[in-house]
Amino acid sequence: MGLQKELATLAMRATPLPGGGDNFMAAANIPTPVPSLPGSIGAVAHEPFMARETRRSFDLVVVFTIGDFADSTGCSEYYNPHSPWYNVFYGAYGLRSYEPDGSAWGFNADGSPNIPEMLQVPELDYNWLTAGALGCPPPRMCFRTDEVKPGRHHSWHVLDVAATIPSGLHYLRDAVSPDLRYYAVFGLPGSEFMAGGRQSYEPVRMRGRMLYKQVGSNLTLAWGGLCPDTSEGKKLLSDVLDAMDVLYPG
Repeated sequence: MGLQKELATLAMRATPLPGGGDNFMAAANIPTPVPSLPGSIGAVAHEPFMARETRRSFDLVVVFTIGDFADSTGCSEYYNPHSPWYNVFYGAYGLRSYEPDGSAWGFNADGSPNIPEMLQVPELDYNWLTAGALGCPPPRMCFRTDEVKPGRHHSWHVLDVAATIPSGLHYLRDAVSPDLRYYAVFGLPGSEFMAGGRQSYEPVRMRGRMLYKQVGSNLTLAWGGLCPDTSEGKKLLSDVLDAMDVLYPG
């Protein structure tokens, strides 16, 4: 194992950091398993973000893994625009709602799904908690859902989406106040990936699936992944969903 990958693995396994918020899903005995797939780093992070950080009426736990580190670049394939792992992380979200009507996040008071509310979660994650933490200036935070198809899978509500996200790939000179802890997880982006006139935090078309349901009076559990809208990316997404489906029975 290379030094950079070892550092990233240790950083991910050390989460949640002391004082960084509590993993309320674990405290409620709600499992959030994330399988290790070929090409992944083989470690899982558990990052809590309390409502004071999300600036929304929910606490959030992000449980995720990312692409492996390449020896030639010393960074995660998360940064590699030629890889199916470009900007990919898969795993689970736990949400603890503080909605005035007592509803779980992503649901109306009558228990029906609130799709726009649920889509706020990946928007927050990709714009602010990931690209933003890697120094993306707000004007380049471009998350949007281009297609949304709701459905059901056993007891889970499903959102199949095509989305545009801000890439984490960037020139270090373009980063604005990055959270240096995130470089411990992803590594430093290789400048060779910027060849061909790529811009820092470029918009990237992705496809994904999020499955979610209420698991407590004010708790929501979601799982799935988002991968590049390419043939290889779609194959990776299929592999992710197949591996996770057996861990999140209906």
